[in-house]
Amino acid sequence: MGAVYELLGVVSPAPPLLGLTGLLGIVLGERGASAWRDRRAHRRVDARRPPAPRDAAHPAGPAPSRSTPPGESA
Repeated sequence: MGAVYELLGVVSPAPPLLGLTGLLGIVLGERGASAWRDRRAHRRVDARRPPAPRDAAHPAGPAPSRSTPPGESA
C-alpha cells in the first residue's frame, strides 16, 4: 500500500510501524477469539458427554493387579 501512496504522491495516513503494529493486533485478536470460541465449544461438548466408566478410561483397559511386588518371585 505504501508503494501506491508513493506513486500517487500522497502522504501515508500512518507511519509504517504504526500500521504494522495495528495489523499485528488485528491478527492476534482474530486468533485469540478463534481459540476462545473453540475452547468454549469443546467445553460444551464435553459437558454433554457422560463420564467414561472407570475401566474404560484407558484404551487397553485396567492395569493388571499384582499379588507380589515386581522383581520378587512367588
